[in-house]
Amino acid sequence: MKIEKITITAIGIILLILISINVKATNNLKATLSSSKSELNKGEEVEITLKFEQYEQIKEGINAYKAKLEYDKETFEEVLQENFECQNDWEQLKYNKETGEFVAIKKAGSTEPEEVAKIKLKVKENIKAKKTEVITSEVVTSEGKEDILIENAKVEIDIVEEQTEKPIDPVEPVEPDKITSEKYNIEEEYISRIIPKTTVKEFKQNVTTKQQMVFTDENGNELKEDSMIKTGTKLKVGTTLNFTLIVVGDIDKDAQITINDIAEMKLHIIEYKLLTGMKLKASDIDNDNKVTINDLAQMKLILIDLLKL
Repeated sequence: MKIEKITITAIGIILLILISINVKATNNLKATLSSSKSELNKGEEVEITLKFEQYEQIKEGINAYKAKLEYDKETFEEVLQENFECQNDWEQLKYNKETGEFVAIKKAGSTEPEEVAKIKLKVKENIKAKKTEVITSEVVTSEGKEDILIENAKVEIDIVEEQTEKPIDPVEPVEPDKITSEKYNIEEEYISRIIPKTTVKEFKQNVTTKQQMVFTDENGNELKEDSMIKTGTKLKVGTTLNFTLIVVGDIDKDAQITINDIAEMKLHIIEYKLLTGMKLKASDIDNDNKVTINDLAQMKLILIDLLKL
């Protein structure tokens, strides 16, 4: 009986010596896992990165490693060889999908902390919300002298239910279309008091607006910057404002005051042929909201250059 106890004790000591010779456990070299996303919806992919850290006791450089990938096969689609990607010159990685084991080598040897592999996993389509872990276990590496065991590494991932209704982004208030001027009269549908022979460019310099302005003639043709504005010219500001432009004294719509305009005003004053609408507004030379003999007199003085608008 005593001999048997001695024999068993001796065998145990021998086994411990053999393990210590062939397998070196280190408290320094460490494996870590990180994920590109902490939350996943069904059908989404995540990239898991395996990294070796804490190389204090590594002198020659590790040249190979082996590990086992553990993941929930009810949560993720099956991982295949093409889901692995070597990093930092680690190469010739081989993966056994039946056992989950993978192995890789590095010719130059790794001597400082670095990423060694990336693994892509994809969540199945019919999965429900849960927490799951991806683990690398049985991690072992070597400097070429003996095996070095490394503790397991793991990362936790939340599988979340995809929202059926996405939150509505707050709508920024839209600034209304607006135009102002210190020189022209701006009413609901008319802009008046425009000096004869005013160009589109000059008009723009005398108004203020943040919106685009489009000028067209009465036939709908768009005007250029050097085009002269006539009574009846149309102006669109932004998308909602539309105006008819009125040039002072331009009753016949030729952008200037001529003898024809005086003739039309005379007929209006004696009530032989009354002016209406934009023509009536163009006839109000003195800006008193009515057409009288004074407007006719001022128009005559303007025509012979004795009065400036």
